[in-house]
Amino acid sequence: TGDVVWNDNTQSGFLRLAGMPVNDPGKAQYQLWIIDPERDTHPVDGGVFDVSSSGEVVIPVQARLAVDRPTTFAITLEKPGGVV
Repeated sequence: TGDVVWNDNTQSGFLRLAGMPVNDPGKAQYQLWIIDPERDTHPVDGGVFDVSSSGEVVIPVQARLAVDRPTTFAITLEKPGGVV
């Protein structure tokens, strides 16, 4: 479970998650995607992160490109360093 706090003016926010599986950063990392259908058909990279312990984690989010109207935040498990 989780929730997002997002600020359009600063293009940043925080993602709070609970119950995420711990990952091995040498094998895979979580990557956050910001979806803004008015901007483009492709999601915007919100950064990569690791979950090192069970319980609640809070991850800072910084959009790599400008996002006007984010409607969805999605998480994928990717190779170390994430993907473009």
